Amino acid sequence: MSDPRIPVAHAWLVACLRAIGAHATVPAPPRDLDWPTLVDVAVAEDLAPALAHGLGAAGWPGVPPSARRRLTDDLAASRARHLLMARAAAEVLRRCAADGLDVIVLKGPTLAESLYPDPALRPCADVDLLVRAADRFRMDVTLRALGHRRVADEHSWDFDVAYDGATVYESPGGVRIDLHWTLLTEPRFAWHAGEAEIWERSEAITVAGEPARGLGREDLLLYLAAHLAIHHSLAGLLRYWDVALLLARRGDGLDWATVLSRAARWRVRHALFFVLRGVRAHFEAPVPPAVLAALRPRGPRARLLVALVGRSDDHRLLRLEHLVTLLLVDRGRDLGGVLRRALWPSAGWMRARYGVEAVSRPALVRAHARRLGGVVGAAALALARRGGHS
Repeated sequence: MSDPRIPVAHAWLVACLRAIGAHATVPAPPRDLDWPTLVDVAVAEDLAPALAHGLGAAGWPGVPPSARRRLTDDLAASRARHLLMARAAAEVLRRCAADGLDVIVLKGPTLAESLYPDPALRPCADVDLLVRAADRFRMDVTLRALGHRRVADEHSWDFDVAYDGATVYESPGGVRIDLHWTLLTEPRFAWHAGEAEIWERSEAITVAGEPARGLGREDLLLYLAAHLAIHHSLAGLLRYWDVALLLARRGDGLDWATVLSRAARWRVRHALFFVLRGVRAHFEAPVPPAVLAALRPRGPRARLLVALVGRSDDHRLLRLEHLVTLLLVDRGRDLGGVLRRALWPSAGWMRARYGVEAVSRPALVRAHARRLGGVVGAAALALARRGGHS
């Protein structure tokens, strides 16, 4: 954040989020607040609807007309988007119930409805659903029967089904369904066990007026933290707010000993530490100091990650996603396997990943090397640039 106006806007935005989460009036804007910068930051962080909600409840104190229009437009669009996604989620959940398919709703709509003062304050790009791995093909039939089409994102559908833990569909109305059958799809963290236990601990919830399943409290905290750290490189204020609201709404009954034990088993202790540290710093969330002390990582990788997080803005962290993910690996002895799989994947993996069935292994290796070269080059460029505000 090299622009000196951004830290002021960011700090006041966080103060507003704290107030909104506590159902309090947002604080008065600072005199040196640059409104266009504030709105830009809020939009970039997917927090414009929340800011509009808080400022509107306070009577729009000192807000210029142009900023007010932009924020109210964002809130209106978020309300419309939430209704569209809720209808799509309800249709899928009804069909799954009729087909005898158990579904856990992840993030998005369930967080919006259970944690936020108004569901429209939690923008969602898609609806994330978790099914058992054995049910992923049945779910494919169910979704396609509803008119959803398979979407080719970074990988093909065949690659996702064979080697990944999630794939994407799109409804006739344009709503994307992100279908998961493993909780963490990042291959460097695919070793965590306990999927059956996750289902046993899941809770009955209601989403978009339909019965569904939700993650148990401790599992939800671990999942949100791991997803933010591993899939979003510790970047994104909205996702930190998710965790802060979870701790504020449901933290009293949280079993921290279970959280620590399960984080060790899933090997996401480092991810949990950095997210809880960020949530405590931004939102003064009720994270026991003893928990942070127990999770605090040691060694050169941890020191490098602390330095990167402290000197980088969100854009830089996202450009360093592969490096950040490697640094987050809990156990040093796991890095060998991680690097081996990344550098020398199987021929079957490369054929599925690069979409070529009848090509020679040398050609596959060259295709993979080109991709790795792009990844390494992007990371080197991001490291060469001086980090900004933390």
